[in-house]
Amino acid sequence: MAELSQDDLQNQFYVLVTGANSGLGLAICARLITDFLTTHPSTHHLTIIFTTRSPKKASSTLHHLQTLLPPISSPTQSSRITLHPETVDLSSLPSVRALSQRLTTTIPKLDSIVLNAGIGGWTGIDWPRAIWGTLTDLVHSVSWFAHKIAPVGMITPPQTTQPSEPRLGSVFTANVFGHYMLSHNVMGLLRKSTQPGRVIWVSSIEATVNHFNVDDIQGLKTKVPYESSKTLTDILALTAESPSTQKWIEGFYTPPDSNGEKSEGDGGGTRPRMYLSHPGVCGTGILPLALPLFWAMIASFYIARLLGSPWHTLSTYAGACAPTWLAVSRQEELDAAEEVYRAHGGGKVKWGSSCDRLGRDKAVSTEVDGWGHGGVVGEAVVMEDRCRRRKRGAKDLTAEEKVEFEELGRKCWQGMEELRVQWEEILEREEREGGAA
Repeated sequence: MAELSQDDLQNQFYVLVTGANSGLGLAICARLITDFLTTHPSTHHLTIIFTTRSPKKASSTLHHLQTLLPPISSPTQSSRITLHPETVDLSSLPSVRALSQRLTTTIPKLDSIVLNAGIGGWTGIDWPRAIWGTLTDLVHSVSWFAHKIAPVGMITPPQTTQPSEPRLGSVFTANVFGHYMLSHNVMGLLRKSTQPGRVIWVSSIEATVNHFNVDDIQGLKTKVPYESSKTLTDILALTAESPSTQKWIEGFYTPPDSNGEKSEGDGGGTRPRMYLSHPGVCGTGILPLALPLFWAMIASFYIARLLGSPWHTLSTYAGACAPTWLAVSRQEELDAAEEVYRAHGGGKVKWGSSCDRLGRDKAVSTEVDGWGHGGVVGEAVVMEDRCRRRKRGAKDLTAEEKVEFEELGRKCWQGMEELRVQWEEILEREEREGGAA
């Protein structure tokens, strides 16, 4: 790719979106196109680098997104968007490593990475309980759906040819660790952003510390590995600026050099910002259902919205509201949105895609067990947050709970960094032995 001057880079925006073959990931790409063209001046250009698991899926996604571009009669608008397909399997660390190497040699920078790809790992639904819950407690049941069935101890296929490699949880790797490794590997590109680069995690409304055990960080012993992985995502993102985690975060934010080794210092550039989002409750294919059941699910979501649920976005396009807002907004806008929480002793916010009864979407703060709204102790400080329907049993955050959450964050960051270093050594040894063979 030709070298771009600093002036050119000021007007060029590069966004990486994982898991874009369908559902929420595809909707994020579609909404990036729409929101960028309507919020950025005509001199700005956006390159969307989207990942799928196969060339066939990449081709299908590319074709779909091309139909969303402005018509040929608007060449100026159409030329402002470039689509760049890539393939990666987030469950395969060698695949993640290969993608990272391709990106660092083909693009000049990354402004945002939207970490969306993932798997549920479910094998079924406890239908009697699900039906009863929907009939007797609809809004709560279809917001925090607790009736999915997942096997315990699912692991990925071997990552290397080394017989002694440690095992990796499949849901943990696809949802968290693969993204964690990818983010670290492209940190050099994020540091080249003309604004602070953004690492945007896509979590779930179902995440709660009740589903997480730091001593089982990979979720190999739990019956809810998906919820465990999303809770880990929340903890990592929300404590990314806590003083207690900085010792471990520094290694994550330090980019590897061109040989894959740790750079001296911080690698230069501005340290990226980390953000957390979720899509609300929308109809995706992450939980496969027969078509009649899928539409029954959508109908129940719509009824929940009419009954006052703020989280039932229904469509993936509306669900893409929060992650897209975090990706394309001016830094000043994001800073201002968080400032009200910081001014009251808080910090990072979990931004969720929300809808009113008429389907008008916006990104709003989401209450998190152990963190409240934006880490603010006591009652919510934003009136809109105070008026929004809460999860049953939710209580205002206490100072003791916040300290416990930050300590949990320190343990999680330490565990993730130790795992990253361990696996980088394993992968580098595999590459050396493969090259010598």
